[in-house]
Amino acid sequence: MIALLFALLTVVMGLSYFKMTMAANTLFFITLALSVYWLKFHATSQLTIQL
Repeated sequence: MIALLFALLTVVMGLSYFKMTMAANTLFFITLALSVYWLKFHATSQLTIQL
C-alpha cells in the first residue's frame, strides 16, 4: 500500500512538472484520502504477534 502511495505521489509530481495542474491536484487529493485511510486502518488495527 505504501508503495502505491509513493507511486501515486510520483505521478502527481510528473503531472505538475508537465503543467497538468488540474489532473495533478485531483490525483493529489485522491492520494491524500488514501493516505488518511491507510493511516487510520493501521493506527486502529490490533498488533498480532504469531509465535
